[in-house]
Amino acid sequence: MDSKHKNDKEHIKMLNALATVSSLGMMAVIDFVLAYWGGNWLDDYFQTDDHTWRLACISLAIVTIFLTFFRLIYTVMLDKDEE
Repeated sequence: MDSKHKNDKEHIKMLNALATVSSLGMMAVIDFVLAYWGGNWLDDYFQTDDHTWRLACISLAIVTIFLTFFRLIYTVMLDKDEE
């Protein structure tokens, strides 16, 4: 029974990691597209003409992706320490 519980726990950890990685990939694509379009709209709205808002939005998307990536690494490291 203990071996089955351990295998189930490992399976759940792997599925959580897979879900985080797949969401990271989707977030990369969607965040960059939304940041580009949103920044472009803000540049047109405020008439900045130097892509300030577009660069700010894309930078925010990059930071969000890196934070999610580091959270994934931190979670995996904590799981290894528990064992």
